[in-house]
Amino acid sequence: MIISDNTFIAVVCFSKLRLQQAKEFCVTNELPLLKSKSDRYDLQLLFHDDLIELFDRQLQASIAIDFLRGKLAHRQHFGGGRGQAIAKAMGIKSGITPRVLDTTAGLAADAFVLATLGCPLTLIERSPVIACLIDNAIERASLSENFQTILKQGFEVINCDANDYIRHRLATGKPAPDVIYIDPMYPERKKSALVKKDMQILQHLHGKADNTAELLENALLYAGKRVVVKRPIYAEAVSSRTPDTCIKSKKTRYDIYTIKKMAE
Repeated sequence: MIISDNTFIAVVCFSKLRLQQAKEFCVTNELPLLKSKSDRYDLQLLFHDDLIELFDRQLQASIAIDFLRGKLAHRQHFGGGRGQAIAKAMGIKSGITPRVLDTTAGLAADAFVLATLGCPLTLIERSPVIACLIDNAIERASLSENFQTILKQGFEVINCDANDYIRHRLATGKPAPDVIYIDPMYPERKKSALVKKDMQILQHLHGKADNTAELLENALLYAGKRVVVKRPIYAEAVSSRTPDTCIKSKKTRYDIYTIKKMAE
């Protein structure tokens, strides 16, 4: 499977417990299944007994998702709760926890934060590899009573193209989410400093294809109350359409497009 120019991916299964799962994943996504790491593949999805991680051979680094420990757990406890910028951008207030469609789930960090604040979430992720990492994180976290609460309120992962998903929902008249969230790949920095390794791995996986402007237009047709687009503070808006308002933090800007204003 070619993920982007000259970048190849394979599945490596170290676990007898996950061998059937790894085989099914390879069949579905037409990927080779290996017993050990190989220099032939730039990206390798590693199946262990418990953990599934994505290894980047060029960077000699891996990414995995953990909702119970590390950065996400720290952000849950010390990120600022409903006072943080993303919560304000979503319209989260006392007694108001909007239903959110996250169209670019990625490593699910923002989706998890919103879920801990009480929002029912549907996560769309176009890469089957990243969707697999999210599913694995949910599987491990589901043993926690606190995460069970998140699952009960709604934390669904769907592996598909977000534009296709929205167009299908529009065509079939499915109920709209209150908020549609778009977090596209950040534009390349002009400075020489490299982005963090987890983001570099995602860039290797996804390539540079960008359909954010189209996604914004589709989202505006479907969202119930607003569309929120996450941007670095220095970046331009994703299209010629001007946001109705913005909420800023130190490094991030949330461009907000309200459906009510568009209808007037």
